[in-house]
Amino acid sequence: MWMGCGTTANVGLIIYGEDYSSRRIILNDSAGKKTFFARASVNTFTVSLPRNLGPLYKIRMWHDNTGQSPGWFLLDVVITELESQQKWYFIANRWLAVEKGSGEVDFHINASNKKEASRFKNLFYSRVSRRLADGHLWISVLARPPQSSFTRTQRLSCCMSVFFSAMITNAMFYDFGEAAQDTFQLGPLTMSWTQVRIGIQSAMIALPVNAVIVAIFRNVKPKKKQNKDSNLEEENSPKGLPHYVIYIAWLLCILAILSSAFFTVLYSMSWGSKISNEWLTSVLVSFFQDVIVLQPIQVVLLASLLSILIRKPVKHVPVHGLPHRKNQYESDFKVQPPEEEQLIKSRSFWLKLRKMFRSATEIILFVIFVSLLFVVCYGNRDTSRYHLTKSLKDIFVAFDKVSVWCRLEINVK
Repeated sequence: MWMGCGTTANVGLIIYGEDYSSRRIILNDSAGKKTFFARASVNTFTVSLPRNLGPLYKIRMWHDNTGQSPGWFLLDVVITELESQQKWYFIANRWLAVEKGSGEVDFHINASNKKEASRFKNLFYSRVSRRLADGHLWISVLARPPQSSFTRTQRLSCCMSVFFSAMITNAMFYDFGEAAQDTFQLGPLTMSWTQVRIGIQSAMIALPVNAVIVAIFRNVKPKKKQNKDSNLEEENSPKGLPHYVIYIAWLLCILAILSSAFFTVLYSMSWGSKISNEWLTSVLVSFFQDVIVLQPIQVVLLASLLSILIRKPVKHVPVHGLPHRKNQYESDFKVQPPEEEQLIKSRSFWLKLRKMFRSATEIILFVIFVSLLFVVCYGNRDTSRYHLTKSLKDIFVAFDKVSVWCRLEINVK
């Protein structure tokens, strides 16, 4: 799901069975416009082979290290024999990149037995990565899986509905006369535990309505397309609600946003600046509680429970529509693993680029840290600070002389 985990390179595969091994199979489509192996994607290929391979025991995966972002994180490979429906699992969990991991772009993966495929680590990692990319509403706006019918526009609209719902529920609490007594200072911000409690309560109250909207968007079947393979595509179409139900979801989402904004404005007319600032703090608490606390904990707990209770290999979300079919081995020998000399040059280039981005990231984080430090240190300068400093100087009369003596002692050493 993370940025840079997909690849722009051409990917190749060889399948090894006990009776026979396949030729080079290039997993691309030169005639189509589809982009394969994007981050968080599940790609389905149907391959016709001249003879039965027998029980599979390993595969060979590689890419030709081409394109703007050739590095690729491969989670796993599942091969299904269509006649018998027997499946073989090949768990990778590794990088095929010159600048990451072992620096290899060509390696063999042995078939995993049932015990290895059902290990808690593999099940937990697979479920968490998938649910964060698709189940976390805010993260999925950027990391949405390509095969999902829940579009980024719909996800962003649901995020706005969640945020506006939190605004109105927080406003209702402040209109009921909640007074913030237990205040504390955080730099220039004045907060209270009452505001934090209101923010958490408001996020929980706004959850059910938005959960219904998200559920409708997720379970609506995509619109049918008219083409020559419409019968096959209809057979592979997902189960779910009729497509016209999506308009109900859009209506609920728009009504939630507009009504929340309207009543928030009405509530705010009776507030002063103090209540407005407290309300804004509670809204921010609701936002961060939903993004950083509630949804990640939900994802981790659910993945942990499922990995403990259901010790079976994770079933991938099916790619609906027509799979890519490879009935001939066109351009098989054009996609080759790069030579060792090319790998060395490419590895040197990508490592330098990686160091440059890492240095730039450290500089940016340091600037942010210093800025926050300045805000905390100088954001609350009042007379009490002066009186505190003066009283300390009155107690420690010769403090300046001790400081000079300490510096001289250190210089002598």
